[in-house]
Amino acid sequence: MKVRRAFGVFALVMYGMTTGMHAQQQQTDLSKPKVPLVSVVGCATQMSDGTWMLTKATEGIESKVLFMGAKEIEEAKTKPLGNNQYKLLGTVDFLTKEDLLNDPHRAEFTRPEVANATGQLQNGRKLLVKGLLITVSNEKRLNLVSVQQLADTCK
Repeated sequence: MKVRRAFGVFALVMYGMTTGMHAQQQQTDLSKPKVPLVSVVGCATQMSDGTWMLTKATEGIESKVLFMGAKEIEEAKTKPLGNNQYKLLGTVDFLTKEDLLNDPHRAEFTRPEVANATGQLQNGRKLLVKGLLITVSNEKRLNLVSVQQLADTCK
């Protein structure tokens, strides 16, 4: 009886140790992002259905920081446009305050006096954006984290 009990305790301890090691290993794996943060230059284009695209865009360059420094912005201003296209997600925070408040989902929990929108996303403007790159079979998407206007026109 004592042998069975000792074996049961031993088995329980071993199970706990292997489960703990497995959980720790999973945490390590989670430290590597599955969706990269990228920096892209392109043209803001609002489609007829209201969705936003970044057209004439460059290839995404992986970035380690969310913000855009002055040097990165200046370099992006002279960067030539590309041939890529990205569907933009999470755009409402980068539109105007009025656009943010007109969004039915945001209007539910955003009061006008505390609405915060940058106004950087405007149709026909050259932009530098950072976002999480999501690739699906037929399109590339950017879930925006920051947007900076580079020029009033997209040339």
